[in-house]
Amino acid sequence: MHFSIYPWDLKSWRSAFRIAGLPGIALFCLLLGSMLQIADTTGGGAGHASPKLIILVRTPATVIAFLILLYRPKFAKVRFTDLRFAYAAFALLYLGSSLWSQQPIQTIGKGTELVLAGLVFFETSSSKNPLERVEALRQIILLTIATLGSLTVIGFCMRIPSFILHRPGLLTSTTASAPFLSGNGLGYVASALFLVVLAEWQAHRITRAAAFRQMGFALVLFSVSASRTSFLILLLTILIVIFKKSKILAALAIGSVAVGGTIFWSGILTRLQGHQASSDFVTLSGRTVVWTAAVRQFENHPVLGVGGGIGGKVVISHIGNMYLEQMSSLHNGFLEVLTGLGLVGFLIGSLLLIFATLRAWNTWSEHPEYAGTYVLVVHVWMTTIMSTGILGWMGFELALFLCIVTNLDLVRQRARANVMRPVPVRWPSLLAKEQQVN
Repeated sequence: MHFSIYPWDLKSWRSAFRIAGLPGIALFCLLLGSMLQIADTTGGGAGHASPKLIILVRTPATVIAFLILLYRPKFAKVRFTDLRFAYAAFALLYLGSSLWSQQPIQTIGKGTELVLAGLVFFETSSSKNPLERVEALRQIILLTIATLGSLTVIGFCMRIPSFILHRPGLLTSTTASAPFLSGNGLGYVASALFLVVLAEWQAHRITRAAAFRQMGFALVLFSVSASRTSFLILLLTILIVIFKKSKILAALAIGSVAVGGTIFWSGILTRLQGHQASSDFVTLSGRTVVWTAAVRQFENHPVLGVGGGIGGKVVISHIGNMYLEQMSSLHNGFLEVLTGLGLVGFLIGSLLLIFATLRAWNTWSEHPEYAGTYVLVVHVWMTTIMSTGILGWMGFELALFLCIVTNLDLVRQRARANVMRPVPVRWPSLLAKEQQVN
């Protein structure tokens, strides 16, 4: 498969869709439906998407994905110990929570997207060359987010008002923020693209020249983003990639970062804070305030929550702060699932993430050819802690996580098949006869 993250690389698009087949088209529809949304600021707050776009874009995209997956459906068997089994339990609980949800329509819509995303990978698992097709699905995800990120930066460079966020970034006085992709979201997109290319290069799957060009493209997107979290994602994951390559180099790199951070700490802190008020910086732009309110709501609905995908919306709507009521979510996937699906959903989602991380870390050493997939585990953790990540609702982070989960299950399945494969027995008498003949 031709690997590239350039949106204009038609060969990469064709290669990915050809290998992925119909599940690739279904996943592409789900990604567009979930990402091409604009906040409704007419009174419902930023936490509510525009009803027009939900009707005109999200709903048709979900229906198309559903119809595609209905065409010759074929799903692989899943073991109880497979990570896909845990994901299926989480997605079905999410959809089933519409029965007690305080906003059932929203829960049904988001739950349906989670189930359909899972079906994309279940169907891919049952096909020929499933590991290659999972990589093709990952390629579709990367190309899709690279396209949306590029459109955001183009709008910013053209100085279109709706694409400019008057908030300083790490390098610029203003940052890029499209109606369909926030400044933080652009940072998450850029960091994911950069890390995959870095890992693919370290695994010797792409040339150094191609890797440097594509990482440069990702850094251009990153340079005008407003996400400090994505900077930490890049730093931590680069150190992990170095550690997997050489523990001595990793120790030197970690030591250098620690020394540099100590020496330039005040300057780094000032740069990270930018023009943000000290009170906002300390509370992580209000995150800690809504996180506290989320814990209080969890205490009122501890077992099953208030419904999948709406936990944060219910918290914010009752917080009694005009500024915080404009937040789009709790900016924490763990608290989103804790308030939405209670302790049951929290345990399923958290255990799924923990076991996926442990298996990815071990499998990375045994199968470095899949480093470009496993490297995204750190990205998943950071975006889930500081944003909705994989436990909130459908998004590109969830789709990438499903690539990790499915790859790990398929690699384990292949290893079991190799162990159980019978070895032909050659009896001593037959061996003696063959030696005499020879």
